[in-house]
Order: sequence, then structure tokens, then C-alpha cells
Amino acid sequence: MNLERSIIKSLKLESTSQELKKLDKDKDLEKIIPKINEMKEVGECKYHVVNCFDHSINALKEFEDTINDENFFPAHLKDLIWDYLNTELEESISRLEILKLGIFIHDIGKPDAKTVDESGRVHFKGHEKIGGDIAIKLGNKLKLSEKSIDTLFNYVRYHMYLLIFYKDNNLTQEKLFDMFNKIGDDTIGIILLGYADIVATRKLLNPDEQVGTIKTYMEFILTNYEYRYKRLK
Repeated sequence: MNLERSIIKSLKLESTSQELKKLDKDKDLEKIIPKINEMKEVGECKYHVVNCFDHSINALKEFEDTINDENFFPAHLKDLIWDYLNTELEESISRLEILKLGIFIHDIGKPDAKTVDESGRVHFKGHEKIGGDIAIKLGNKLKLSEKSIDTLFNYVRYHMYLLIFYKDNNLTQEKLFDMFNKIGDDTIGIILLGYADIVATRKLLNPDEQVGTIKTYMEFILTNYEYRYKRLK
């Protein structure tokens, strides 16, 4: 089995995060995604206590724990989310598998985006834009379809949406509909990614912190997408 296929195969496993750690230990992962070596060198800042690679593995594990919890999603969203995740983007590759890849590489643009200000504080402004371009190149390297690559790009490029809503505390219909108009059904995957990203970060900063508020934001956005936006459209 070639290395590209081993990556795709890992996305189909229940514990993709563990398989990617194994591929990394065997030095196979870096042959397909060389950028992960740089990801291990950056990422620690005011908001992150681990490097980008470890954070990405943690976020993927958080996502896998979430979808494996039968009681996590409320009844009015469960079918919506699973219908979305189970949709095939190309033969034998579903949105779920591309989303797992998107979660793993969502911060892949940080090494190239890193700057340090006069006070010594590290910033990664624009890393999602850089990461989106890298996602396209990786998708082509993995010989994914155009639809899969477009979806992967959306996940990486727009993974900050939930965090922005959470920080700004601005969930007006205008703001939400602007996002829905831009990314359509990928809203679901992007908001799920955002949840895993934020929670994986917060758990290390404060293990005792309750993340129910973040879950409420996620559910509110997805409920508005399905029951307001789509019905109006």
C-alpha cells in the first residue's frame, strides 16, 4: 500500500487520531505532509500550551469522542449532522473522512503565518488563508476529487468561524446568514471542526472549565442553519 492510500485508509477508522500518531511515529506521515515537522515547532502562544501538531491530534480526538457519544447531539440536530457526515463526496470517500483530514490540518498554515511582535507575543494572523492553499495542494497530492478538495479547503479556510462568533458574542441573523450564504452545507462540518478546535484548546488551558457554553453556540448556529436559513431559502 502506498503512503497516500494509507492516509485515506486512516480516515476511515474509528480512531483516526491514533492511526495518524502511529504513522507519524513511523516517519510515514511526514513523507506525505512534510509541513507537520514545522507544525511541531510552532503553535505555543497565549491560547495554546502545545504545538500545532499535538493540538491537531487532540482536536481530532475530541471530534471522534464527540461523534461516538450517542447522546451528545440533541434530537433535532442528530439526523441532520449524520446525513451530512455520511454523504459521499466521491467514490468511497465521505464528508466525515474529509472532515477528519480537515481537523488534522486546520492549523497547517501557522508555521508560515507566525510573527512575533515587539513585546515578544506570538501571532498567527491569516493562518487559515495560508492553510486553505496548503489544503488544496494536499488534496491534489492525495488524488482527491475536485469536490473533496473544495470541501477540505472550506474546512481549513473557515475553521475560525465558531471561535469568532464565540469571542464577539454576535449571533445576529445578519451575521449568521452571511456565513450560511458563503459556505452553505459545509457550515455543519466547519462548526463541528470549530467546536473540536476550541474544546481541545480549552481543556489544556483549564481542565476544570465547563464547555457547555461552546456547545450551546454550536447548537444555536446549526439550529438556525437548518430551521431558519434553509426554510427561508
